[in-house]
Amino acid sequence: MNFKAAIPAALSTILLLMLAGCRNAPPSTAMKSDSPALRAIKSWVAAGAGYYDGRFSGSLDYDNHAMPICGQLHLINAYRFTLAVQSADGRCAFVLRRNWAGTHFLLSPSGSYVALARAIGEGVSLAFRRPEGPWRAAIKGSEPIVAYKDANDNKFHWRLGFGSKHLLVTQLGVKTPSGCHYVVTYIDDAAEGPAGLSISGTSPRYLLQLRLTDRNQATAMAQIP
Repeated sequence: MNFKAAIPAALSTILLLMLAGCRNAPPSTAMKSDSPALRAIKSWVAAGAGYYDGRFSGSLDYDNHAMPICGQLHLINAYRFTLAVQSADGRCAFVLRRNWAGTHFLLSPSGSYVALARAIGEGVSLAFRRPEGPWRAAIKGSEPIVAYKDANDNKFHWRLGFGSKHLLVTQLGVKTPSGCHYVVTYIDDAAEGPAGLSISGTSPRYLLQLRLTDRNQATAMAQIP
């Protein structure tokens, strides 16, 4: 089996392993109400995801084809952003704008990439969500975790860690009502936002990896108090 042919199988295995926690509720007695960890999580939830603006480079694996990409993400919040993506070989190029009314293309992808572009837009939106209703927190192993189900029945499962001064998000798993799974891994996460993201989705199946190359420092993500 060659490398390209192995990508779908490898992604499927990764998704099953990483999203196993999404199907299991976190322990209900793992975190004390007055613990520093829970206070930090409450601050993280309250802070929300603020502005995020920068150019990026990376790669996109789709349809047994790995392609270098570059682009720009200007994010006001998880529901309002503009994402531009272009592959070096020209196969995939689009600019989408997401707002409360859904996803709109400012530059439309070619026919075979429309579903992929919409799925990437959904993955980016999910990657910057925070709980907006009742959520549960626990310690699983040595890691804080947060579980949340939104009004659309998307099931979120965040893995968190602690830096020297800030709570860091390391990974997010999301299961949608349609059965689609997303896994987001945050690269070098910090108070001003992650330096990069790895997003994988199952419908259609893709793996997007991006790293910021030029961040607009005037529009950094909200810091945790």
